[in-house]
Amino acid sequence: MAMLPSRTIRSVVISLLALSFVLPSSADARRRRSRKGTLAIESMTDGAKVYVDGKMIGKTPFAKPIRIDPGTHKLKATKFGYSTMEMEFTIKSRRQSDMIVDLIPHSGLVKFTCNIESAEVYVDNKLMGHSPLVKTVPLGDHEIMIIKEGYNDFAAQLNVKAGEKHFVEGVLTPFNYSPEVLAIKKKEEDRAKKLAAAELEQPEPGQLSPTGPSEVEPVPAWYNGLHKQWWVWTIVGAVVTAAVAIPVAATSGGGQSGLNDHDSPIDPVRLP
Repeated sequence: MAMLPSRTIRSVVISLLALSFVLPSSADARRRRSRKGTLAIESMTDGAKVYVDGKMIGKTPFAKPIRIDPGTHKLKATKFGYSTMEMEFTIKSRRQSDMIVDLIPHSGLVKFTCNIESAEVYVDNKLMGHSPLVKTVPLGDHEIMIIKEGYNDFAAQLNVKAGEKHFVEGVLTPFNYSPEVLAIKKKEEDRAKKLAAAELEQPEPGQLSPTGPSEVEPVPAWYNGLHKQWWVWTIVGAVVTAAVAIPVAATSGGGQSGLNDHDSPIDPVRLP
């Protein structure tokens, strides 16, 4: 009987040892797969991302159920412009669990551009910002206004759909003023310039005016206007009355003159 070469014997031994490890592993894998359950997802929201235990498993709609290990898991479904759905579910071994994933739409994405930078963007009379601008806008019909001073307003209607991107491009044209309006505008600008210049020329408190000392109005005397007061004339009348009464009383008192003395003898006149 011929002996096999030693190299061949070693190869056979290595192959047998490898099979001894591979066969049990394959059997364990088959047993684990047989224990898994399945999750069937139905959704009317196309393109929603679905996560199970933080790992993305695909987007709606799913063509077939997803195999998942038995136990409790967390599901999360998201899509731009829609509400986020989060919930827990349980998978049983070798059984299928059914789940409906429907998200509620609430907004769309709108990009506003304009041929004039920094133009004001209004949505339903509410200032949203300045162009260029990207904003989330609620669903439905909206009135769009893009304006800037010196230009004609841009107006448009926009219907926002959930999860969709919309574009609004405003075109502003210069506003042509009439000669009358231009004249009024220039007059107002000149008036504003004069007022500003006058304010700059006003001296600070405590400083003389650059054009020379200003005239200071004299302070009125304290007696000005007293002749118009009733009580002043009352006092004057009382003073005059007193001035007349005092001399009369003095002459009618104890020191009487000879004119009023009828009892005194009068020397007779003698003729030569």
